[in-house]
This record gives sequence, C-alpha cells and structure tokens, in this order.
Amino acid sequence: MWLNTGFIIVFATLFYHCSIVYGCHETERAALLSFKSLLTDPSNRLSSWQGESCCNWKGIKCSSSGHVVVVNLRNPNPIEVMININKEVVSNSSNTSDFSLKGTISPLLFTLDHMQHLDLSFNNFMFSKLPVEISNLTKLTYLNLSNAMFQDSIAMQFSNLTSLSYGHFSSPSLTWLQGLRRLRYLVLTGVDLSKASKSFHWAKPISSLSNLMSLQLSNCNISGRIPIGQLGNLTNLSTLVISSNVLTSSIPDLLSNITTLSVLDFSRNDLDGHIPYLPQLEELFVSSNPAMTIDLVSMFSVPWSKLTFLDISFTRVGGTIPPSLSNSTSLSFFRADGCSIQGSIPSSVTELKKLSVLMLNDNDITGQLPVSMSSLVSLQYLSLSQNRLQGHIPISICEIPFLEYVNLEWNDLTGRLPLCILQLPKLSSLYIQRNRLNGKMPLSLFRKSRLDEISLGTSGLSLEIDDPDQSFVQMFQPKILDFTSCNMRGEIPDFFSNFTSLVVLNLANNSLSGAIPHWLFNLPSLSILSLPMNNFKGVIPPMIQLKSSLFPTIVNLARNKLQGPIPTQLENVNVIDLTLNNFVGSIPTQIAEVPGIRSISLSGNKIHGPIPESFCQATNVLQVLDLSNNSLSGIIRRNLGNCKSLIYLNLGKTNLTGSVPKELERITSLRYLDLNGNQFEGSFPRVIKNFQDLEILNLAGNRFEGQIPNFISELYRLRILVLSSNTFNESIPEGLMKLENLQYIGLSRNNLSGPIPENLSGLKMMAKRQDEATILGYVYSLKFTGAQLEIVTKGQTHWLESVYSYNTGFDVSSNALTGKIPEKIGLLSGLPLLNLSHNNLSGLIPKTIGKMISLESLDLSYNHFTGEIPVTLTLLDFLQHLNMSYNNLSGKIPRNPHFDTLYQDGTTYIGNKFLCGAPDGMNCSNHGPSITEKIEDRYDQENVLFVVVIFFGFVTGISGLFLLLYLMKDNWRNNYWRAVDRIVLKIVNSVP
Repeated sequence: MWLNTGFIIVFATLFYHCSIVYGCHETERAALLSFKSLLTDPSNRLSSWQGESCCNWKGIKCSSSGHVVVVNLRNPNPIEVMININKEVVSNSSNTSDFSLKGTISPLLFTLDHMQHLDLSFNNFMFSKLPVEISNLTKLTYLNLSNAMFQDSIAMQFSNLTSLSYGHFSSPSLTWLQGLRRLRYLVLTGVDLSKASKSFHWAKPISSLSNLMSLQLSNCNISGRIPIGQLGNLTNLSTLVISSNVLTSSIPDLLSNITTLSVLDFSRNDLDGHIPYLPQLEELFVSSNPAMTIDLVSMFSVPWSKLTFLDISFTRVGGTIPPSLSNSTSLSFFRADGCSIQGSIPSSVTELKKLSVLMLNDNDITGQLPVSMSSLVSLQYLSLSQNRLQGHIPISICEIPFLEYVNLEWNDLTGRLPLCILQLPKLSSLYIQRNRLNGKMPLSLFRKSRLDEISLGTSGLSLEIDDPDQSFVQMFQPKILDFTSCNMRGEIPDFFSNFTSLVVLNLANNSLSGAIPHWLFNLPSLSILSLPMNNFKGVIPPMIQLKSSLFPTIVNLARNKLQGPIPTQLENVNVIDLTLNNFVGSIPTQIAEVPGIRSISLSGNKIHGPIPESFCQATNVLQVLDLSNNSLSGIIRRNLGNCKSLIYLNLGKTNLTGSVPKELERITSLRYLDLNGNQFEGSFPRVIKNFQDLEILNLAGNRFEGQIPNFISELYRLRILVLSSNTFNESIPEGLMKLENLQYIGLSRNNLSGPIPENLSGLKMMAKRQDEATILGYVYSLKFTGAQLEIVTKGQTHWLESVYSYNTGFDVSSNALTGKIPEKIGLLSGLPLLNLSHNNLSGLIPKTIGKMISLESLDLSYNHFTGEIPVTLTLLDFLQHLNMSYNNLSGKIPRNPHFDTLYQDGTTYIGNKFLCGAPDGMNCSNHGPSITEKIEDRYDQENVLFVVVIFFGFVTGISGLFLLLYLMKDNWRNNYWRAVDRIVLKIVNSVP
C-alpha cells in the first residue's frame, strides 16, 4: 500500500513538472503571442507558435520549472542577406524577402523575467524604440540586438541588467555600462560613437568593467587617440577589436601591461608609428593603416613565440622579409599585401611548419620561389600575385599535402607548369595567369582533377583540345574556367555540356571556330560567358538564360563573325556585348525590357532602323549603351532621358539626325558622351551643361554651328573634348584653358576666329609628362568599357582603340585663327601633339616651344609666321614629325643630328621662299652672308642714309634762320631776341 502511495506521489510530481515544461506558464505564452502579433514573418519561422506547449516553439527554451529562459530569434540566414556590387539583394533563396522578422517589439516580451538569453539580431524592427521594460530582465546574461534596426537612442534601462555577461548593443551612449559589473563580452560593432569619442575620457565607462574579457568596437566612427589610460584598467581583457575607425595615434607601448591580451585588431584606421613589442599576443591585425611604418627586421629581432596570426597588409614596410621571421614558430597566418616589400622570399620561411596561410600579394618581391616548398607541410593557402617573381615553379610544390589555393598570377615566372600540381588531392583553386610560362597542356590532364577554379589566361601556356569527344570523369566539375589567350584551336568540346557547376567560362582571345553550341547558353549554373576575339560563326539562339549570382551576369561575344538576328529573350542577363560582329536586323524591343540589364553594346554590326521606344523604361538601371557604327535611322528619342543611371552613351556614326533632346538633362551621372559622325544640327547642345561628371565629349563630324558656349569651362572633370568637323565660329572660350583635367582638345575643321587664348597655365594635364599608362575607361558590372579617339598626328589620322593618360594633344587646325602663338605655350611640357596648321596665325614662332619637351608631332604649316626657326626646337629629343611649310619664315634652318632627320624630302619647309635650305627657298652659300644678314645690312644702310638726310635738313634750317635775321632791320632783330629771352625766363621760373 505504501509503495502504491509513493508511486502515485512520484508520478504526480513528474506529471506536474512535465505539464509545465511542455505547456509553459500561461502568462508567458500570452506574452510571446503578443510579441508575434506585431510582426510579419515571411519565412514562417514562427509557424510553430501555436497551441499550449510554448516550450516546444521554435526559438524558445524553458527551465525545468517551465519558465521561458531563452528566446533566440536571430535571423538564421544572415549571410544570405548579401548585397552584390550592383547594390542589389542577392540570395540563394528564391524569395529574397524571406529573411527577417519585421515590425515593432511588444513590451510584453520583457515580462518574461526569468529570461537569461535574448537574441533578436539581424531582424528588422523598423527603427522603432526599444521598450523601457527591457530593464525588467534582471537575470539576463546574454543579449544580442545587433543589426536589428532599433532606434539608436537607448536610455539607462540597460544599467539594471546587472547579470549580463555578453552584450551586443546598438546604443551610442556608454554611461549605462557602469552598472554592468559582470559583463565579460561587450560588442558595440556599428554603433556611432563619433560624438562620444570627442571627449578625452570617452572610454571611462568601459574601464569600470573589471571582468571584461572581450571588447569589440568595430566601425563606430571613433576618432582621436587610443584611450590607453582607460583600457589599461581592463586587466582580464583577452580580445580588443577597434577596427574600421578613425584612430590617428600610434599603438601605445603600455598595451604590453595587459598581460592577458591575446587578440589585438586595429585594422582599417589612420594609425602611424610602429608596432610595439607585445609578446603576449597570439593574433595581431593592423592592416590598412597606410601611415604605419613596420620594420620587419627590427620587429622579428625579438621573439614572438605566441604569435599565430599576423596581418600587416597595406602598411609601410618597404624593406625585406627577414630570415628571422622563421623564429615565430607558432605562426600559422601571415598576410602582407600591398606593403612594397622588396627582395626575395627567404628560404627560412619554409621552416614555419605551422604556416597555413601565406599572402604577399601586390608587392615588389623578386627572385625565385623557395626550392624546398614541400617543407611547408601545413600550407593551405598560397597567394603571391602581382610581384616580380622569376624562374620556375618548383616541382616541390606538388608535395604540399594540404594545399588548397595557389595564386601566382601577374609575375614573371618562366618554364613549364609542373603538371603534378593538378593531382594534388585537396587543390581547388589554381591562378597562374599573366606570366611567361611555356609549353603545351592537353585538356585531358584535367580529367581527374578536383579543381574548382582554374585560371591559365595569358600565362604563356598553350592549351590543346586533344580529344574533343572524350567524356570527362564526373569528379571534374569546375566552377571557374579562364583560358584567355591560351592558343586554343578548334571547336568548343561537347563534354563542356557536362559542367553543371560551371559559373564562369572565359575563352577570350583564342582561335576557336565553328558555331557556338546552343547548350552553352543554358548551362544551369553559368553566370559569366566570355568568348570575345575568336573566329566563331553562325547564329546564336534567340534565348539566352544565365544564373543569378553575387556578381553581374555577362554575355560577351564581341569580335567574332557571328551572324543573324540579335537574341530577343534574355533571362538574368545584366551585361550583353555583341560588338564587331555581323548581326543584322533591327534592335529587338525586348532587349531593353530585360529586368536588371545594365550594359548593352551592339557597336560595329549591320543593324538598321530606329532606336526602340522600349529603351529606358521607368524601372531601368541601364549604365552603358553603345549602338555606335551601325546603320540606324531617325532621331535620339526623348525617352532616353529616363535612363537616369546612364554613365556611358555612344551613338557615334549611326546616321541619326535632328537635335539633342532636352530630356537628356535628367542623365546627370553621364561621364561619356559620343555623338560623332552623325547629322545633328543646331547650336551647341545646352543639355550638356547638366553633365557635371562628364569626362569625355565627342561631337565631331556633325552640323553643329554657332559659338562654343562658356559653360563648357564649368565641366571640371572633362578630359577629352572633340568638336572637330562642325561649323562652330567666333573665338575659343578662354575658360576652356582652365580645365585642369583636360588632356585632349580637338577643335579642328571649324570656323573659329580670333587668337589662341593667352593664358594656358590652367591646362595641368598637358603641363606634365604622363609616365603612367592609365587607360581611360569605366568598369561597370565587371565589364570594362573604354574610351576611343581619332587623332591626327605625324601627318596621319590614327584611330585609338584604347586611350591612355599619355594621349594628350592640342589640335585647332583648319580654322581662321589669327594673332600670335602665346608665349606660355611652353608651359605645356607634357604635350606630345600640337597642330596649329591651316590658320591665319602670324608673328614669330616663340622660343618657348623648345620647353615642350614631350613634343612628338608639331604642325605649324599654312600660316603666316615670319622670322627664323627658333634654335630651341633642336632641344626636342622626342620630336618625330615637323611641318612648317607654307609660311614666311627666313634665315637658316637650325642644325642638330636629330633635328636634321626631320628634313626628310624637304616638304617640312616647302613654301618658305626666304628660308635657307628649303626646296623652293633661298640658295644660301655656307661662306656668304645669310638672308638675315643681308636684310640687316640693307636696314643699316637705310638708317645711315636717313641720318644724313636729317642732318643736312637741320643745318639748312638753322642757316636759313640766321640768314633771315641778318637781313632784318635792327629793331626787328632786337624785338625777336627779347621775345626769346622772355620765353626762356618763364620756363626757368616755372621749374621748381
């Protein structure tokens, strides 16, 4: 009987507890339902929140007594909420809105006073205020409200949460921290502390947290010095992260006193000075502090025995990597990108047995790769791109068992690629493009490879399609294939159709031929298809379907021999480039209606008809539109003004007529405008005044007329201006010469008059020699769109497919300009091209032209220049073309070994009849006087004759006066001399 009673009591007790656990307290259940009622839940994460047993609801955990102790509603897929480089939300999910809870927070949530863990991070609470009732959660030990879009202003209610040991907050005030004595982990990432950090003692509330072990203050707009006075009190601190701020001091030596400190992150600040000796550190991150100077030799002259992670990227190093680096035997991660490191990689680096990541990209490292690379037994990630490494890739690289990633691109490596590298069991990424390797590689070598990413582009290797019909083993499923400039021949192999994981395929600049297989446009994972500069023929299918990704999707088939109509159905295509093919027909109306399309390049085909009205719908995001070199008709439609995102617009040589519509003024972001070679009429388009970001303007070869407006001097970013072959008149605007970025002025073949503006000092880009070969163009949606330019230099017309920063020029030929060449022309010392021919310029050629040390082509022909050719022109060592024909020059032609080579067949000086040595000029003897000397002698003779005549006239006049006075009566003569005396007396008295 007693056993039965005892059994009943135990059973009842268990039943009671179980009923609470699975049913939870009714008041707490109601509070959770109230919280849910104010939220929208696109992902149905709260779908289980129904029924009586709230302890079983998703994200909820209860204690043994049935009280809610954990509410974890963190967005489960925060990494999927990613923004691609086009600033669009991208996700693997089919519905990009299925991520976060949205709405406001119910105060009843904070009646759960037994709660110990609350995580609402990465949701969207619509910038609502956090209810003050949160202060009721006095048992809370973990709180994460990061990236939850609460209003920044959080009052003192946090100060009651005295049990907190972990806090991830969004409050710009720090005073509430003083009461949280138990806090061990504090994360304020992304909180704006710019105002708070202006105070010298801004970190004082943090200094009271004696138990703090981890402090993270990334991206908080903290400025000024590192507050070592307050941080030094945190004697238990293990992790200190103050990255992505505006700290300007050096790293304090006193940090060595915090002996518990193991992780220090000051990356992405403006720190200066050096790295103090902090032997207690295990991880040190100081990257992206460009003013910080790091002497690796000095740094590793002392032991860093605990150091495992070191990132000094984008700081000032400059010296070499010392052999003593190998003394840091615990080092597993070493990154020093962009540090101007010189010298070779010491062989002692291979003694770092624990090293798993070595990144030395973008330096000036020379020499060869260490021969004994196989000693790096733990190496997984090797990246040495953009250096000057030479020699062979050592075969010992094939003996590194855990190697997963190899990047040796943009170096000077030679020899053959060790083929055994393809068989490394864990290798997934191989980048060796832009080297000087040699040898042939059969494509069949990749058959059993596990590589995901392969880039051999422009490496010097030749890739052979040795068996196009072979069937590859299923294990070879690459995601990236870049075989640019690999001398590939034949057709695209059929087995490529099995690459179901392929995301990027780049076969540019090969000798591939035949038709592009239609299945290639429908590979399930393909996002980038780049096949330009081959010999593909035939038609492409009407439908092209790509897979959306973090990067823009691209179809690039430029510079082939493709035919037929332009495809009409594009799905998930952001960029399409069909330039320089043989496509026919009209521009499909559907191509401009593709959602998300950003770049359309159809230049150089056989397309006809008008620009479709479908272009530039209200929701368009078009940035690049190139329809140039086609046989279009009609006008520029007004609806193009709706393309407000347009950066690059090229309608050159398309047979368009009419005027430039005013509606284009809405395209305020335009940087490139080319309307050359059409039949546009009217005055200079005033709409251009609105393009304040304009860098390249080409209106050449139209029927524009009237004055070049003064507002062109307000286009401060203008780099290239071409207005040639129109009928512009009046003078050249003086403000044009104040555009500091202007590198090319092309005003030839117009009706301009007046002088060349005198003050040329504002043309800064023409005043210095451009040694860096920076190409002009724009990268949008991962595609480069470059500038093009037609120039007349060295007597010939040249078409520049690519325009570099050194392609500067000043061409005002074939106008009606008058006056002299400005003396300040010599300031343009960086100018290689100067063409002033076919004008009415006159006067002497200024000697200052000799200061234009970059001149390669000088044309002053068909003007009215007089005098001698300045001897200073012989100082122009780069001069290759000179034309001074048909002027009125005189004297001798200057002599110089280089200058003499410019004479050629004599046409350089023809049409100057007083110029000694010109084909039709004066026949001057080497021993006789020059034409200049003869002219000077004649001038001297005339001067002497003039003086003699004046002298005899003076003598005759004086003699006549005295003779007249002698013949006068005495009283007349006396009266004359008295009058003379009175005049002289008045003059004397008037002199002070």
